[in-house]
Amino acid sequence: MLRGQKVFFRASKADLDRLYACNRESARVWNECLRLAKEHFLQHGCWITKSELQKQTKRKFHLHSQSIQAVCHKYLFARQAAHQAIQQGHPARYPYKKKKYFLTKWVKDGFKVY
Repeated sequence: MLRGQKVFFRASKADLDRLYACNRESARVWNECLRLAKEHFLQHGCWITKSELQKQTKRKFHLHSQSIQAVCHKYLFARQAAHQAIQQGHPARYPYKKKKYFLTKWVKDGFKVY
């Protein structure tokens, strides 16, 4: 399957509810990244590093570890993109909005289909 290709499937109401719960859990990871980054910046005057962010979010959420890392990477990418836009003179803001849902990224070994 190609990267980014959509896959259609059927699922029961219970399974869909479980998937939506995973998206809410991913949003909790995003919100925690925001909180940790802000707290770190206020304490130390510099941005939190990738490894420190991953260390502080490790084993705190009910998701596969690589799904948690993917959310952390999305946050770091958004922060870097905002930084580059600001340096180039474009109006931009660093990530600050809390989320209720965040699409969960599933890695190859992160789930099983029966």
